[in-house]
Amino acid sequence: MIEKFGLREGINEVIGITIGEWINTAPLGIIVDDEVKVRLYSNHTRELLEKTGELYVNIIHDPVVFVVSAFEDLDESWFESLDPPVLRNAMSWIKFEADVRDNFTHLRFVEGKITGKDVISVNRGFNAVIEAAVHGTRYAAGKNPDLRDKILYYGRIVQRCGGRREKEAFGLLLKYTGIQL
Repeated sequence: MIEKFGLREGINEVIGITIGEWINTAPLGIIVDDEVKVRLYSNHTRELLEKTGELYVNIIHDPVVFVVSAFEDLDESWFESLDPPVLRNAMSWIKFEADVRDNFTHLRFVEGKITGKDVISVNRGFNAVIEAAVHGTRYAAGKNPDLRDKILYYGRIVQRCGGRREKEAFGLLLKYTGIQL
């Protein structure tokens, strides 16, 4: 069922949205295997899921959205709809019922909609931005110098393989992390 909305077996990088006192947005790795789940540690997304039991997921291929939402919540200007929460240029959205247990939140499909008909090829620059953003959030939390090297490694791939939007996203990542070239 969820395959038609863009989630495939493995880890799928998406934008997760929880609604509480504010709109919380964050990149999440939705794991699809025998079940659908996401690994969450102590953070705002987990806190809101424990309160509301609802997670919205947007499938989107905009690297800037991934980087900005990794470091701050997206405001209403990023959305085409708030009910349900749908980001501009999202290809689909899914609403899940969320059951938080231990480090995993188990997800049950409630509803969803395909909002775009874009055909997207694999872009190594986009993928490198996602990898750099994952390391960037961890780097910002602890300034591990090994992560800086990984971020810069992926940055070289972005420069070689990415387009304008991927390069813009990587520039924002450097700004958020304080890494100087």
